[in-house]
Amino acid sequence: MADAPIRTVLALLCLVSLGATSTGCVDKRLAEERANYDTQNRELQDELLRARTALDQLRAENDRLALQLANRAPVMPEDSNQFAGIDDIEVIQGDGQVTVRLPGDVLFASGKVELRQSAKTTLSQVANVIRREYPGQTVRVEGYTDTDPIRRSGWKDNLELSLQRAAAVHRFLESEGLDANQMYAAGFGQARARGSKEKSRRVEIVVVTE
Repeated sequence: MADAPIRTVLALLCLVSLGATSTGCVDKRLAEERANYDTQNRELQDELLRARTALDQLRAENDRLALQLANRAPVMPEDSNQFAGIDDIEVIQGDGQVTVRLPGDVLFASGKVELRQSAKTTLSQVANVIRREYPGQTVRVEGYTDTDPIRRSGWKDNLELSLQRAAAVHRFLESEGLDANQMYAAGFGQARARGSKEKSRRVEIVVVTE
């Protein structure tokens, strides 16, 4: 009978040992699950950060495009463009005016203010439309250049070159029958540059409609 207490003690020790082992397994499993949760949480936070960055970039691009559209005057649709069929021009309408944009390289040789012979044909067609469609309206002839400094052409600066080119177009339009009292010329030099040097070199004939 003396063996009974010993067996009881041994049984209790086994139970304690099993409990400790079981507790250790549970703790290990919980630690592993926590580590997995932490890893998933970090991955989700990284993905959220990437999504927010992409969203910020899309919003910035949207704002840029909206500003670009707001600052760009609408091009006249073909069916309402009285200047349709004239080569080498761009027609823009907005803010109470119609603008006929002509590339400077079409009108003039580099650094020159004498109109090319081919340009006179284009300008004559533009003058005919203005006389017919916009009689009595004020016409402003604007000259522009690129940003390259004047070196060999003999002009003081880009401002002077742009004014002389505007004046040359003004005089030709006058010779084509437009009223000199309703026209004036302005030179802007390298101000209001466009997307490239070629686009920056231009003359714009602005008909004030309002």
